[in-house]
Amino acid sequence: MRVVAYLDNGDAAFYRLVLDVLLEEESRLGLHLPTAEIASRVLDKLAGHTQRDDLPPVERLLGNLHEWGNVDRIHNTHRKGSYQEYLKKDYLFQLTPAGAQVHRALTAIDQELGAAGALQSSMLPEVLSSLNLLVTQLGQAPDGHGRERARKTAVYGTVQRVFNGFTQLSENAKLFVQGLNRALEPGTDLDDEIFLAYKDVVVLYLRTFVMALLQYAAPITQAIEDAEAGGIVLLFPELARLEATPVLGMSIVEVVEQDTRLLDEQWRGLRSWFFGEHDRPPVAQTLQDRSAEAVNHIVAIVRRRNDRRFRKVNRAADLLTLATWFSGTSDPVDRAMMWRAAFGMYSARHIGAAHSRESDLDARPKTSWWDGPAAPVEPRLRKHGPKATTGRPAGVGDPKAAKRKLAARRAGEQAVVDAAVALFVRQSPVRMSALPCLADNELDLLLGCLNVVLAARPDAHGLRRGRTGDGRLDIVLRRGSSRRGATVRTQRGDLAMEDFELTVIDRSQGIR
Repeated sequence: MRVVAYLDNGDAAFYRLVLDVLLEEESRLGLHLPTAEIASRVLDKLAGHTQRDDLPPVERLLGNLHEWGNVDRIHNTHRKGSYQEYLKKDYLFQLTPAGAQVHRALTAIDQELGAAGALQSSMLPEVLSSLNLLVTQLGQAPDGHGRERARKTAVYGTVQRVFNGFTQLSENAKLFVQGLNRALEPGTDLDDEIFLAYKDVVVLYLRTFVMALLQYAAPITQAIEDAEAGGIVLLFPELARLEATPVLGMSIVEVVEQDTRLLDEQWRGLRSWFFGEHDRPPVAQTLQDRSAEAVNHIVAIVRRRNDRRFRKVNRAADLLTLATWFSGTSDPVDRAMMWRAAFGMYSARHIGAAHSRESDLDARPKTSWWDGPAAPVEPRLRKHGPKATTGRPAGVGDPKAAKRKLAARRAGEQAVVDAAVALFVRQSPVRMSALPCLADNELDLLLGCLNVVLAARPDAHGLRRGRTGDGRLDIVLRRGSSRRGATVRTQRGDLAMEDFELTVIDRSQGIR
C-alpha cells in the first residue's frame, strides 16, 4: 500500500510530524494549510530537539506524501505580496480519507505502546458489585412477557458490564507486567536513587494489589458460582437473541449461535481468573506469583547495586581482567595454574580411592588433600567420561497424573484449613476455657491467630486487633475481667494460658 510507504523511509519521523500537523488542523475543523504554515508548525514541534537541524525541506516531504496518496493539494490562489511569491507555485494541503485513517491508527498504536498499564485493584469491588447484581436479577421471578424481556435486557447489560470490567482489568494487568519486566531487565541502566524510589513505590503498589486480590477473590468466586447456579450459562442463547445484529450472508440463527459462543467464551475467561484446572492455575494466582517474582527480582537488583556501591571489588571487572590474563597466556601449564589459583578447582584426591594394602593410606582418614596422592582415574574417563549404557532411553512420564495428585493434595490441605477456620468462626466469640479438644490443624490455627493478635497494641477498650498475613482472617482478642487461667486441651497435650475471649472473622465470606 503506497499510503504507508513513508514508514519505510529514513525520514519517517519527519513525515509523521507533517501528518501530525495536518491531523491536528483537521481536528480543529480546519480545511487546508499552506506549505509555510505547515513548516512553521513542524519547527515549533521540533523546538529544543537536536533533530531540528536535520529537517528536510517540507515542500519535498509534502510532495512525496501527495504522490503516495496521504495528502491532497490545491493551488493557493490567494493574493501574493511580491512577484517572487506569484511566480512560485504554492499549494494548500489537507489529508486524504485514507491518509487520515492510517495516521489515526498509528497514533492509537503509539498511545497503546506508551501505556504503562495498572493493576487496578479498584476494579475488583466494581466486578463484585456487578456479579452480586447479576445474581439478584437471575433470582427474580418472571412476571409477564414484557417484564421478562426487560429482566433479560437488564441481565444482558449487567453481563456486559462484568465482561467490560474484566477486559479492562486483564489488559491493564498485562501492560503493567510487561512494563515492569522492561524496567527491571538486566540491561536497563537506571540511576541508583531513581531506581530505589521506583522500587519503594512498586513494592507498595504490588502489595496493595495482592491484598485486594486476596480480599475479593473469595467473594467473587462465590458470586460466580451463585450466578451459574442461577442459570446464567443456560440463558446465554436468549441473551444473544436480544442483541442479534443482522450480518450479510448469515441467517439470524447463525448470528445467535455465534454470539452465544462468544458469551460462553467470555464467561469461561472470567471463570479462569478464579477457578484453576489441573494443568493451569487461576489467573489470580498467577498474578500473585508474578508479583512475588517481581519483588524478589527487585530485592536481587538492590543487592547487586549495593555490592557495586559498597564493595571495593567489582566482580564484573575482576572477571574481565581474568579473561584478559587467560587470553594473553600461551603456555597451557601457566593457564592451568592460573585457573586453579582463581577458581580452586583441582584434580580429585585420595578420598574414597582404593590404594594398595601396603601403602596403608586408607587407614589414615586425616590425611590432607594437599599431601595425599591423587586418586587413580583412567585417562579414558578423563577424556570421554563414563561410558553410556546402550538401549532405549526411558520415556518421559505424563505429568498430568502428578498434577492431578498434587491438585487433590492441595485441595485436601485447603479443606483441612477451611474446617479449622469454620470451627473458630462458628464459635466466635469464645473463651479459651470453652474450646473443645483441638486437633493439630486447629491448634496450629489458634497459635497463628494468637501470634498475630498479641503482637498488636491494645486500644482504649483493651481490645487487640490483627489480621493474618494472607488477609483472610480478622482477629479480636479481649482479656477477661477476672484474669483467671484456662487450659486448652489438644491432641498434643494441654496448653495453659489466660482465659482470653477470641473472635475470628472470615473475610472471605463477605467484605465487612
